[in-house]
Amino acid sequence: DAIKQIEEALDTHRVQKAFREAIEFDGFYGVGHLYIDTGHGDDPDELRVALPSKKEKMRKDGFKGIRAIDPTWCSPNRYNSSDPLRPDYSVPQTWFVMGKEVHASRMMTLISRPVPQILKPAYNFGGLSLSQMMQPYVQNWLRTRQSVSDLLHSFTVFVLQTNMNASLAASGDD
Repeated sequence: DAIKQIEEALDTHRVQKAFREAIEFDGFYGVGHLYIDTGHGDDPDELRVALPSKKEKMRKDGFKGIRAIDPTWCSPNRYNSSDPLRPDYSVPQTWFVMGKEVHASRMMTLISRPVPQILKPAYNFGGLSLSQMMQPYVQNWLRTRQSVSDLLHSFTVFVLQTNMNASLAASGDD
């Protein structure tokens, strides 16, 4: 019964669709964000604090769903960039989502191809996108296609049509 309830809740909240979108964003942008919606999207004070970690503090109707957020609209806000000995080094504590500060516990982040620590700020704390990875292969294919076209064009043979009988006639005028 418990498994059936969980499966029904996953279907109701369309969790699989949200994860699929986040995985697509990870492929396009190098990072996918999932927002855990508790119904407080309009309350800036609530968004800034961590999700309640105890079952007693979470309302029964508090979970509204999980949504994929386009990484274009997300940027890290507070993170430790000064002490690499701490476990929270280069880990955003809050995110700006279109001007709203959202605590990291409310945003699940998917990164399938992480970059080194020094590059994280340049990649918006995400990873390498598949679009970047495939660029050299696409350029090689385009160059090869153009080279084949150039090769075929260089072997073009021009044909000149003429009346050979008139040219070979004994009259000598032509």
